[in-house]
Amino acid sequence: MILSDNKIHKISYDVIICGSGPAGVSLALDLERKGIKSLIIEAGDEFYSEESQKKYTGEVVGNFPKDLSLLRLSQFGGTTGHWGGACRTLDNYDFDQWPIKKNSLDKFKIPTSKFLNIQTDFGEKQINSNLKIVEFHQSDLRVYEKYYEYIKKSKNIFLILNTSIINISIKDKKVETIEVKTPSKRITINSRFLILACGGIENSRLLLWFRENNHSFLKKSPIGNYWMEHPFKLIGSGIANFSKVKDNFKNNFFSFDNFRNWGNFTVSLSPTKKMIQNKKILNSTVFLTLHDRDNNTLKNNIKDLLCVAPKLSTQILDLFDRKLLCGLSLSSSWEQDAEIFNKISLTEKIDNLGIPKIKLNYKISDKTINTAQQMVNQIGDYFISYNLGRIGLDKDILNTEKFISDAGYHHLGGTRMGLNENDSVVDKNLKIFGVENFYVLGSSVFPSGGHANPTYTIIQLAYRLSEHLKEKLLKI
Repeated sequence: MILSDNKIHKISYDVIICGSGPAGVSLALDLERKGIKSLIIEAGDEFYSEESQKKYTGEVVGNFPKDLSLLRLSQFGGTTGHWGGACRTLDNYDFDQWPIKKNSLDKFKIPTSKFLNIQTDFGEKQINSNLKIVEFHQSDLRVYEKYYEYIKKSKNIFLILNTSIINISIKDKKVETIEVKTPSKRITINSRFLILACGGIENSRLLLWFRENNHSFLKKSPIGNYWMEHPFKLIGSGIANFSKVKDNFKNNFFSFDNFRNWGNFTVSLSPTKKMIQNKKILNSTVFLTLHDRDNNTLKNNIKDLLCVAPKLSTQILDLFDRKLLCGLSLSSSWEQDAEIFNKISLTEKIDNLGIPKIKLNYKISDKTINTAQQMVNQIGDYFISYNLGRIGLDKDILNTEKFISDAGYHHLGGTRMGLNENDSVVDKNLKIFGVENFYVLGSSVFPSGGHANPTYTIIQLAYRLSEHLKEKLLKI
């Protein structure tokens, strides 16, 4: 049911959810299946608006790649409005820094995959001790298109648009009331449970603001710290024997649509746990793409390789004459290590609601850059071993200070999950330390990022939180 601002405070809700992205909506839908009444508060409108995006502007210190206002969407459905749809679970070893294990999320694979309209299982195929082929699925989900009309008719899910949470009142370790701002008024609302699901930057911004207004709230917690993204970059290129590569990396995995216009063959490669441990690197995906012979980069690929390996010239020309040669590119999306000085903080500039805008301090670590370098080296060694072609490292992956990612859309950390408030913000159930009825949902709770796109794991966490909230409500 869509609410107007003169009705929002007249209804009793079990759960208030701030944010209508995939996290908030999947949570509300599962709570409805359990007979639990929720209110979704969305700061934006039904569709994109330049006015509602203004609060997302901010200051960046460091080598972060994008304008902060371009990365998030303040509208119903959140960033599913421009999401590419890539989905994959995290690996078991990605949970080494988490207070939960992967199997606590695996039980929600079926409802998560159904919500995203993708297959349930994700394949992988180890090709040697260091490398494996991994499978991604692609979701066509647009939350607005799939769920807006449904929510309009729902009797247990309520939605109000163009409304922002601006403050909370805490008493006896509980959020007693929340204050929201509609286009025309300020309203105070009561709820048993409050869920902050506003995204990987906004969750931190709002918690920092609430702490300024409630001085005993999260005094020790590192709100905004340990912020991460998934760097994305062309990290290598080369030449290859087209037919040999296709035969060598043959698999029956889903053909990932996002990369079909890059070339005519793409395979996704990741390091094994053994390689991660032995090379002391982070997790990674490398999209190895073959291009047609007339690809514009082919001559440059050959020229670059001949400069570093002139003895290859005879073999390269022979391949070229027999029309076996194709261009090859390595593009990677990989993990960034969580470091305390990568953080979100508040500035003195305020938005139209009076809430301070953010400053993002961001720097890529040597370990992050080394991960990309090691992956190119390993794939290059594999190509030499099987005489598939030759690969060279892109020059932009050699300088940590000058490195700028081409991504910036996967916002992780800032309200990380952990065991205590000294090094984390929420516990294993996503509950904020020191407050009994306040939770955070989304990629901001990730203690580490892995290489996989975060949306699938976010939805799994939403279903896990729904189960937890049902248990809590039964005790009231």
